[in-house]
Amino acid sequence: MTTLQGVNSVDIAVSILNFIAQNGGIARAADISKGCEISKSRLHKYLVSLCRTQMLYQDVQTSRYGLGPNLSFLASFVATEGSIVEVINQSLIHFRDTQNVSTGLAIRIGKTLSLVKYNRSFKNVEIDFLPNTPLPIDKSAAGLIYCAFDKQFTTHPFSDDELNHIIQQGYAIRYLPTEGIPGAQSIACPIFNQQGELVAAAITMGFIENEEMERLASALIKQVKTLIL
Repeated sequence: MTTLQGVNSVDIAVSILNFIAQNGGIARAADISKGCEISKSRLHKYLVSLCRTQMLYQDVQTSRYGLGPNLSFLASFVATEGSIVEVINQSLIHFRDTQNVSTGLAIRIGKTLSLVKYNRSFKNVEIDFLPNTPLPIDKSAAGLIYCAFDKQFTTHPFSDDELNHIIQQGYAIRYLPTEGIPGAQSIACPIFNQQGELVAAAITMGFIENEEMERLASALIKQVKTLIL
């Protein structure tokens, strides 16, 4: 596992775009400031730049900020088939099919964590998630994985002992229901590329018996290890 130093301003800009996307494509500056944990004065500079580059636009009547036309232009060149996300998700679909449990894929975009893929199990009673559902860092198994392996989230309630335990066992489990997260339990494990960089968290979630948790966690790790990224 390695950590590469990047440009913090890019992370912040992406987190702003992601926050707006997760809130229906348009949001108030005050809400963006709160959601991205950035001061209003600092946020203003980013909003000006993002509007100037047409990544965002400002509604003249409501003063809210929406996703701009340049994002659509860039998105038209994104290759979906064969991308890392699709490769990983196909593996998680296979896990869903063999274990009959729902699976998902979480990635960090800026300072937020999103469930970008969700594959529902074939059980009669199950949970459904909307695309790009935001996941709370401090109350989700995927959040635990990112706090342990990514180190980009510096504000969280976990102790060093808790995170070291997650690193040693290679997975995180949320046993109890949490407000804001549907479902009773979830299991997450890290996904690394060949350079040892964390690229995503694989998740299985739903109504899982406690005695099944450890077995599913081991099976999920085994499935993820078949990936070559």
